[in-house]
Amino acid sequence: MFDEGGYGSGASGGAHDRLAARMRAMKERSGLSYGRLADRTHYSRSSWERFLNGKQVPSRVAVEQLAAAAGEEKEPLLALLDEVLASERAAALADGPGSVQTTGPQSAGRAQGPGPAPRAAPAQSAAPAAAVTTSTTTTKTAVPAPVPPTQDPAEARPSRWAARKATRPAKAPAGSPEPGPWRRRAVAWLPAARALGYVTLGALLGAVISVLVLAPGNDPVGTVAGPSASATADGKKGAKSVPAAGTIKVGCSSDTCLRREPQAMDCQWDATTVRQTWLRGMQIELRYSAACQAVWGRIEGGTIGDSVTIKDKGGHELSSEIRVERDTYTRMLAVAADRPWQEVTICGKIPRFHEQECSPVGAVQP
Repeated sequence: MFDEGGYGSGASGGAHDRLAARMRAMKERSGLSYGRLADRTHYSRSSWERFLNGKQVPSRVAVEQLAAAAGEEKEPLLALLDEVLASERAAALADGPGSVQTTGPQSAGRAQGPGPAPRAAPAQSAAPAAAVTTSTTTTKTAVPAPVPPTQDPAEARPSRWAARKATRPAKAPAGSPEPGPWRRRAVAWLPAARALGYVTLGALLGAVISVLVLAPGNDPVGTVAGPSASATADGKKGAKSVPAAGTIKVGCSSDTCLRREPQAMDCQWDATTVRQTWLRGMQIELRYSAACQAVWGRIEGGTIGDSVTIKDKGGHELSSEIRVERDTYTRMLAVAADRPWQEVTICGKIPRFHEQECSPVGAVQP
């Protein structure tokens, strides 16, 4: 069993460490390597290394697909993931509007200081009460007391502040205490603090949505077959069985798969690589699913802006560009007995070098 600590600090760090440790233990029990795990999920080898080493919080889809690939229950991992996300949200809120909430009650307590005066009035003598009443009724005509010529200027500052306070016009009815300076400052900062809290919360939600929605379009599952194993006449050799979680029925077949997402139709479970080429270290693959009778293009090891394009002899053409991380894949083109996958051309392009590589070599490029 792995140690569940040592990767982070704080509430979210502890939950994150436990999640990473359990995911690593699940991977070890399944006997899957990082490469096999990348072939069976939507995520690349580098993404799984970050998830399982605690460098990045995995998405909900990644947790579910790890459990499916390992043939184990996903609920314990999802519960830990919810705990991690809740801790991050709580930490973000504590750094934003939480500081204003702690300051508010303290300022309110200072501002309400004159409030208990009516309850403490019986313990005071009649003379101070009369003095308070007199100062309240003569606030508009009171003038600062003259400073003696020999008085130090530093000692005269409280007198000037008291004179300014005494000459300030009363804004509240008699008997209602005027808010103190600290409360007025807190109220003045409240809109800005609230806006900061909204921005922090929005950034946190945006990060979560980016992880869930904008995950790299890596072909989820399937072992890469070598050229000799995959380039057969019918394209079925080298297909792998479905994950241990159970038999998965595909959602389309042949023409009904046109321009659809392969993982959304569960076409990735028996997919094999039937064409493969390289360009400056970027791997370019044509993936084929016998169950769905469809193909799609995939590139790995590229950079943002690199693209992959597939095209059949019927004129159908699909492309996809890397927008995050280092890999992406296209939607599907349909194949059939009279339109086999051997007639599909795949090309990878690196725009910054103005270079393109296609397979088969010498075919009409997209």
